[in-house]
Amino acid sequence: MMAVCMYTMVTAFEFALSLVEQLYTESIAQEVRDSLLVITEDDHSKEEFNQVEWSLDHPPHALIRIANGSNEIEIVTIADIVRRARINVVIASTEKSLQIAATHGTKIVADKSLSMAAESTYDLIILSGGGESWVVAPRAGGEEGTLLVLIAKQDSVTLTIAFPEESADRIDGAICSSPAVLQAQGLAKDKRTRAFPSILEKLTCKVINGAKVVIDGKLITSKWLASTSDFCPCYCEQDFWTCKG
Repeated sequence: MMAVCMYTMVTAFEFALSLVEQLYTESIAQEVRDSLLVITEDDHSKEEFNQVEWSLDHPPHALIRIANGSNEIEIVTIADIVRRARINVVIASTEKSLQIAATHGTKIVADKSLSMAAESTYDLIILSGGGESWVVAPRAGGEEGTLLVLIAKQDSVTLTIAFPEESADRIDGAICSSPAVLQAQGLAKDKRTRAFPSILEKLTCKVINGAKVVIDGKLITSKWLASTSDFCPCYCEQDFWTCKG
């Protein structure tokens, strides 16, 4: 009988890969490992620039948007870890249904639709990777209260969902390919970032190599799926809720 023990969440990748190797072969497990980008590299955990104090007088309120094709590991890992830190999380779907089909077919049910979620104010907005079903519209200019706009393409129907523009009090986070979304909205201007290698040529902001996570002021970006467990604690370690016990 096969017995594989997982002691902590940090070892979940290795736990699952061990199961695959036992059920199939080492070569199959390596193929899966490669697809997860679980590689041994010299990147250090994080690098921080323009350090600022994050301070709130209420429990933090975070939004994580999801769409068909979003990465399930990133969604669940981010939501789970920040909730453990007593951050109030709303998972919002850009699709017609609250249920989305993630990258590898996993069904995930959101808390709210993005349009309903947009009625609230958030201290953190976090974008996971994946989600080819959504794009961003250029930011409209010239008017007070300009909005950051996310557009969800739904079977040739385009929904425009608006969020408040960049706020000095809000923390923005993006992992994998989604830093490109922040750049498109001007939220990465003059910022240092980290992103998935295939989108680096699309980024005009300064990209920092050698770190899995880059923090610049109140912007947090991360390289890819395998760095999710480094990305999330950056929110949790900030002592920004002055009322917490």
